[in-house]
Amino acid sequence: MTDLLKTEYTTVDEVAEGLSEFEKLCLETGDLRGVFATAYLEITRAIAGQMESSFRDPEWVASYLIRFGNLYREALLSYENGKLKQVPKSWFIAFETAKRDEGLIIQHLILGINAHINHDLAISLYDVGIDPGRSDKYHDHTEINNILQRSTERLKREVSTKYAPILARLDRKTGQISDDVTNFSIPKAREHAWIFAVALSNAKSGTERTILRKALDEQAAVLARLIMASPTKDPRFTRSVTIAKRINGVLTRIRRFFRRS
Repeated sequence: MTDLLKTEYTTVDEVAEGLSEFEKLCLETGDLRGVFATAYLEITRAIAGQMESSFRDPEWVASYLIRFGNLYREALLSYENGKLKQVPKSWFIAFETAKRDEGLIIQHLILGINAHINHDLAISLYDVGIDPGRSDKYHDHTEINNILQRSTERLKREVSTKYAPILARLDRKTGQISDDVTNFSIPKAREHAWIFAVALSNAKSGTERTILRKALDEQAAVLARLIMASPTKDPRFTRSVTIAKRINGVLTRIRRFFRRS
């Protein structure tokens, strides 16, 4: 896996290709880090498809997407290489939860969204720069919200089909995944990331930036822990989750068998 993650992305296409390869590997090995990778791949493709038609500064948006992708790749690579102090805390919680095969599919999805937006996004914006032309860049940053909204249904469908086929059927009646993704307010989180990017850009010293980045890391980690707070300790709930996972595993193996046939 480390070989897959070593090469820095230099184009948006390379980000999508890297995510696709990582998703494929996760699906083959049952690695639950693939849940977020699938969602991230869908969003990257959706934004790339609107690059020339929706943005005032498409080159800046491309740079922002590339840096965003590299931060995710770097977190994965550091984790794989055992350099855990270099892994942002929110990503470490997400990766460890996947490694232990704990939690629900929706929790893995939201853990990734949390680390991606509440930690990485502000850093990506700061690294590529929000000046000059800050108003145009802010316009493009918020325009991505519209693309995300239009892509949400496909994203949920891809995640449910690939990782939780039984939940995909339940979701049609309960709205569970839909409600949980909506309740995690992505537009508000993205607005918060922009505010943090402004703060990083306006900081008067490296010390101030270090403090801000540490606050960003801690804040995203707190949210990750809240996401994983168990809704109940009732053994019946635990047994139900275990049974659902087993059924999902059987359905997934059957689907893979027919794909190879």
